[in-house]
Amino acid sequence: MSFSENTRLSELLKSEAAKAVLEKHFPGFTSNPGLELAKGFSLKVMSHFPQFNITPDQLTACVNDLAKIEEQGIETITVNSVQNYKREGFKNALRWGIIGPGSIAKQLAEAINGTEGSEVYAVASSSLDRARIFSENFHVQKIYGSYEELVEDPAVDIVYIANLHSQHFESAKLALNKEKAVLCEKPLTLNADQAEELISIAREKNVFLMEAMWMKFNPTLNKLKELINEGSIGRMEKIEADFSVEFAPDSFRRLPEFGGGALLDLGIYPITFANWITGRFPDTITSNCMLTTTGVDGVVSVTFQWNTGEKADLSFGIDRFGTMSAKVTGTDGYIDVNSPFHGAQVIYLHTSQGVKEISIPFRINGFEYEVEEVMRCLDMGEKESPIMPLEETLKTMKLMDGLRSQWGVIFPGENAITSIKL
Repeated sequence: MSFSENTRLSELLKSEAAKAVLEKHFPGFTSNPGLELAKGFSLKVMSHFPQFNITPDQLTACVNDLAKIEEQGIETITVNSVQNYKREGFKNALRWGIIGPGSIAKQLAEAINGTEGSEVYAVASSSLDRARIFSENFHVQKIYGSYEELVEDPAVDIVYIANLHSQHFESAKLALNKEKAVLCEKPLTLNADQAEELISIAREKNVFLMEAMWMKFNPTLNKLKELINEGSIGRMEKIEADFSVEFAPDSFRRLPEFGGGALLDLGIYPITFANWITGRFPDTITSNCMLTTTGVDGVVSVTFQWNTGEKADLSFGIDRFGTMSAKVTGTDGYIDVNSPFHGAQVIYLHTSQGVKEISIPFRINGFEYEVEEVMRCLDMGEKESPIMPLEETLKTMKLMDGLRSQWGVIFPGENAITSIKL
């Protein structure tokens, strides 16, 4: 086994050699009493949080030393990632227009510009200064100070929507009514009624629409699903997944008027993961929720159960740090998914034959596989992705509406929601 910046601390701490390296670069690290709460993190993830005080230079030096360690007893399989879909017969690259040049849009723009056959062509923001900075960083040709101007541009092939959750519905509606293909960040909308309306418009206008659940295009997680389907861990029995990050008290993610709370921002990942891995939505759902002072869901635990015997224990929150990892257990073994699980590049297959480390590093940053699927769908004339179909998006939204109904979380301007049977 070779260690990397994506190796979880729980794996590093099993190795005396790795612990020595950690102590060399971060004295007192392995004896820190708070380490137990961070075992699901990788060093790379930890370096993004200021409280861990890991500088880029420290991370690089530590990872370089860790990479020199060769642990015995674990078979390592590394798969090189390549661009699977390339446009043929098109004079121009697929031209993307981006609404909302925030942090996640920057990641998608990096993936677009690194993918043969795609380019970031236009960006729109209510702040022209933000749009200009974004355009300089990603060599964008057109800058717009309104969303309307962007969707009116005939050169834009597809609109990517990455503004606030509460703005997704109106922004997507605007683009679809102009017959622009749309890739909209998750959650597609605030609730199922809004999602249903967008889907109806897309189908009426015969226009492509997809929710940007980039996790489902991750090659490492697709390998995980393949291993389970092959019976590598026997009959699947249990799924565990956590996505919990503590946000600042003044974060917009705490405000109901912006669709705040843990569920729509973070919980959608473990929920989608569990349903995707089993291939079915649950038969029974129970949950427990602690609300924030602003009235949105702060810390949540959800249990899914299927009549066929499988169970999923899911947790997510904006008021605490969690492992951000996942685990799938079967009758003959289990698979650990590195943190953060939705963007995992490494999984560990544990069976009676030993442990296999399977690594599929991203070609760019992980969003490129979603970009490729959008390119493929548009080039083939498909109006929705078979990997991320609209029916699944709608059913997930109905499930989340049901959870919010149980907790009494209703957003401003929203009619009372009810639990809807899937």
